[in-house]
Amino acid sequence: MKRSQILGALVFATVAFTSCSNADYETTPSGLKYKIVDGGSKDSSKIGDVLKMNVIQKIEGSKDTILANTYGRLPAFVKIQDPSAMGPQGNYAPDELFKLLKKGDSLITIMYVDSLIKKGLAQEAQLPPFLKKGDKIVLTFKVVEVFKNDSLAQADEQKEMAKDAPRQQKEQMEMMEKMKKEQEAAQKADELALEKSGEKAKQIKEVQAYLASKKIAATQTPAGTFVKIDNPGTGAQVANGKFVTVKYDGKKLSNDSTFDANQFTVKLGEQPFIRGFEDGLRQFKQGGKGTIYIPGYLAYGKDGMGTFKPYEPLYFNVEITGVSDTDPGAAPQGAAGHSPNDGHGH
Repeated sequence: MKRSQILGALVFATVAFTSCSNADYETTPSGLKYKIVDGGSKDSSKIGDVLKMNVIQKIEGSKDTILANTYGRLPAFVKIQDPSAMGPQGNYAPDELFKLLKKGDSLITIMYVDSLIKKGLAQEAQLPPFLKKGDKIVLTFKVVEVFKNDSLAQADEQKEMAKDAPRQQKEQMEMMEKMKKEQEAAQKADELALEKSGEKAKQIKEVQAYLASKKIAATQTPAGTFVKIDNPGTGAQVANGKFVTVKYDGKKLSNDSTFDANQFTVKLGEQPFIRGFEDGLRQFKQGGKGTIYIPGYLAYGKDGMGTFKPYEPLYFNVEITGVSDTDPGAAPQGAAGHSPNDGHGH
């Protein structure tokens, strides 16, 4: 197991775990505390074998935290390395001991953060927020299987990945939904503050003044986007949950300069998106053409992005080339990196 994996904050479901007293632990030449619980197997392992293991990673200190737990999830597959390659003192990591493990064995190791710092394996200023001086990293390994060659291990890993895929997809969807709700709450709070300060009305008037100067007739949506519909379209209605393919060119309202032009496909309502652009698309059906004018608070918002100033108003000439229930396939992204579904919607 790589040290980055040991120190990394892997996010898995937590389970109850109680560490043992240090009194019954042995110590490697590098100073690593460990204990091996014999699983009863008479088979031995050798360098090059691949261990399939369940792993629990816990931080013990001012605040006990379980960072990783593979039980009921994707197990770890680790090839046994030659301990002599780690030097006479070892590398102060569990892989010093993997050669000693057999099927059914359990290994508990303890690494002290202070020792990691002293050995130069970590820097106090660069410790992740869940680690502090005085803490210890406790890892437990349970050997589920020992594979004698890579092909057998890889085949089993593929099976485990397929079995674990539904759980990963479910967790990803739940995480995305949580992030979406948090983003929406933050957006509502920002918009309320803009209303109270009068800034929202100011930004809307800025777009209205531009439209009037150009003698453009556009309709304002309840959210505040202005849409000029040249052709509403005759196909399927653009709506949340639909895969929408859009050909567009984006311009800055201040000088009508083009910052990007391309085509992309997005599942509406489920991916980070420029709010005003998304709101405008809902006014069309497949085949529709028009222009979406976006006040700054519905574009890249108070933080701006790249060359975009805070609350900079934008507009997009759009053509809806596809609306479907299934993903038609990935479309190329804008070379300038400013396509409306680039994850920076505010």
